[in-house]
Amino acid sequence: MGVPYDERFCRPYGLEGLFHRPIDPTRGFKYVVDPSTGLAREVTGTIDAEVRLLAAIAYGEGSTADVEDEIAGIAHAVVNRAKAWGNKKVSAVVAGDPNYTYAANGKNDRFNVLKAASLAAINKSKGMRIAINAAREALAGQGHDTSNDAYWWDGIDLKDKKSFNPRIQHGFKYGEPEHNIFDMDEITKPVVTYWQAKNPKTGQLENTKERGRYDCVYRSTAAHGKTIFWRYTPEYVAATGGKEYK
Repeated sequence: MGVPYDERFCRPYGLEGLFHRPIDPTRGFKYVVDPSTGLAREVTGTIDAEVRLLAAIAYGEGSTADVEDEIAGIAHAVVNRAKAWGNKKVSAVVAGDPNYTYAANGKNDRFNVLKAASLAAINKSKGMRIAINAAREALAGQGHDTSNDAYWWDGIDLKDKKSFNPRIQHGFKYGEPEHNIFDMDEITKPVVTYWQAKNPKTGQLENTKERGRYDCVYRSTAAHGKTIFWRYTPEYVAATGGKEYK
């Protein structure tokens, strides 16, 4: 009978798998990256500043399980917003909206690790490899946008229902039931907006005819790992004339 073992950590040698030796890269074994493994493939070449910043955001905001679709979705969501916002650079989006990604505030360990990591260190980390490759693809307009055209996202801290979170402040609905990964009820806050005109007698702006109605500002577009992705609802955009990316 063969000896059972976990293939993630062991490989057979000797007599057809009867004996097994743990793969430990710290003990002289060469670290090998499977080049066929999607975004977890080996990273090569020079990593420019925008790629590294975007990758650090995606890696820092993603959960520690290093789910490929989650990390890639965050990278694409940032680029979606940057492109919609006048084709800005990622660095310009972060500067223009400091509350957009808290991973970039200097206190997120994963963000800081990737920002400073050497190419060799990146290639020893599945999550960092995914982040770099996803960032390169997103910035090049390539790859699969697993955020499904999102501009925003939330992690598990959404469950804390902090008052400053825009989804908690302004309401949200799920685009699909399976997006409810945190088992949270939707939040609706009905609003009616009106066109306004100046009253010739008072000189004050007054409501005239109804412009539109909405019951929440955000609708989910996808969910992967421990991240839910969002866009504004069409009703909100139509009722307010707001920009989809701001």
